[in-house]
Amino acid sequence: MSITTLALTAELPELGELLTWSQLEAWAVAMREELPAAALAAALEDLQDRLIDQVCGPKWLPVRDLPAPFGCPGCGVMSDFARKGKRTRPRRFDTAAGIVRIQLANVGCRACGRVFAPLLLLLDLSGKRRTDRLMLELAELAAQMSFARAGAVAASFGVPASAGRAHSAVADLAPMLEGIGQPHAPGAPTGADVVILDGTGMRAGPRRLGVNGNIALGLTGRSGPRRRRRAATVLLGLTLAQPWSAMAEQLRALRPPVVVVVDGELAITKLAEDVWPDVPIQRCWWHLPRALRWALYADKAPSPWANAKRTELVDLLHRVARERLTHAQALAAYDTFAATISTEGHHAAGELLAGARDQVFTCLRPDVRARLAHLGGPELGSGVLERVMRELNARTDIGGSRWSVDGLRDLITVQLARMTHHPAWTTLNQSLRPPNAINFKIAVAKFNAS
Repeated sequence: MSITTLALTAELPELGELLTWSQLEAWAVAMREELPAAALAAALEDLQDRLIDQVCGPKWLPVRDLPAPFGCPGCGVMSDFARKGKRTRPRRFDTAAGIVRIQLANVGCRACGRVFAPLLLLLDLSGKRRTDRLMLELAELAAQMSFARAGAVAASFGVPASAGRAHSAVADLAPMLEGIGQPHAPGAPTGADVVILDGTGMRAGPRRLGVNGNIALGLTGRSGPRRRRRAATVLLGLTLAQPWSAMAEQLRALRPPVVVVVDGELAITKLAEDVWPDVPIQRCWWHLPRALRWALYADKAPSPWANAKRTELVDLLHRVARERLTHAQALAAYDTFAATISTEGHHAAGELLAGARDQVFTCLRPDVRARLAHLGGPELGSGVLERVMRELNARTDIGGSRWSVDGLRDLITVQLARMTHHPAWTTLNQSLRPPNAINFKIAVAKFNAS
């Protein structure tokens, strides 16, 4: 393996002059921002010189008919190239290590006369100004914060980034995640023990600029210590700006789950019943108290009393999970609570609780509870997706910004792929972030060494 040696020279003040730690730290930070890109540029130019020597012979003694590790883009031959000098302007590349400028060297094909830069062909950089790894890292930041913030954070580490570049990275990365929401794609998950259906329609519409996305997430067990039960989240279905019925084809390709968690919306419940008629349905424990609040508001109940009842329902659900009550015990406690609502004459709230009674404790039925024991407590299947949905709602509610709805769809695709470790995201990460195979060492000169 060839060796490229780089020399780093730093001019420090004399020992007698004023020298503070802040000055040294500022020098180190500046070096952190500029050194990686400079080292990469030097290594690439050294690689380029050796490559041209290999395919054209030494500069003072050209050799014909030498084989090359690349083919001519004009005629496809892989031998007999001649030097054609270097380009006048350096080529700029925006990389995850910073801005890299390379003086590209050209070669000419003796068969067809085509002139090109072999380094671009060898590294697959033809027509690119930004590397794929920088695109991935900018999109990953943009999925966790605003575009402006993502650009500022990346720029603070010496990476060429801005709000516009972060948005472009998301728009370019989303089409590469072709397996998102497609169960027939290679490597896509085939099912899960718990399927949770929810959507981002709460913030959808032209005024809020949110995207009406319907999402199906699955909870599956993963390996770990026996006493520590853990669950993994997988993406099973995704539709954008479509009704819930459009997801039926994606869900039918999956194996039936143990239980389906819904938020009480009629369209979601109908979808679950149509796709898996024999699978029991569980009402989400996070959505039920929230729905009770709005039902009591419709009944014109006093706010302090309504808030107290909502808190009482939350405490009831937590106590059921904490004390591991049986299905019958939980229903008895639920009926007692519902009676306190009905006796006050609140019809909307009473109908809500009565309609949810058969689904609120499905996870406590003995047959369902036994099949879900490896995932942990019964409350596990209710709060995981809601945390995902609240984060997505917050990320897509960017009213007043200049990004289009198509851009928000791309953002949701990247965000879901990242949060659920989708196979398409994992494959892309492995290809763009391979383990380092180049050995390097930093040699420090020692003065007055004995």
